[in-house]
Amino acid sequence: MFKKDSIVLLLIAIFAVGPAVLALSAYVLTKNPSLRPLGITFEQLSEAGQLADKSLITAVVDIGENAKNTLSKSDIEKSLKTTFERRNTEVRVRYRKVSGRSDIRITYIVGESVIGPFDAARAAQGIGAATDAERLLTAQRRAAAKEAERREAMQKTGFWGRFFE
Repeated sequence: MFKKDSIVLLLIAIFAVGPAVLALSAYVLTKNPSLRPLGITFEQLSEAGQLADKSLITAVVDIGENAKNTLSKSDIEKSLKTTFERRNTEVRVRYRKVSGRSDIRITYIVGESVIGPFDAARAAQGIGAATDAERLLTAQRRAAAKEAERREAMQKTGFWGRFFE
């Protein structure tokens, strides 16, 4: 019937492929990107709400449809990311096509703050303001989280804890 070698090969195939097939079927059923085998990215996890997005700064690059493309999208993204990395922060770069314009403009969005737009030649002028706004936003979020923890602890202590506070 089956030879010993073919059974061993079949078992090896089942143990090698089985976990990946199970994880892929779980991903298809639940749409949870952390269950997707060998295809998970940080962007997918942050979009699914499972990973806090590190970059609070978004650089929106508006490229006019009549703009002379002296810089490629990858050059723009590389220069922005390098500049922000030197300031110990991260940036997401998004692109938009703008009709009726012939220039490239960059706008920095940090939380609810909009900094810019700046021409591509003057884009560095907004980087300092964007990193400062990101640090302020981070400090504000930490303070709000700390205050929420304090209030939660106050509610757990009961009447006497609130009385003596």
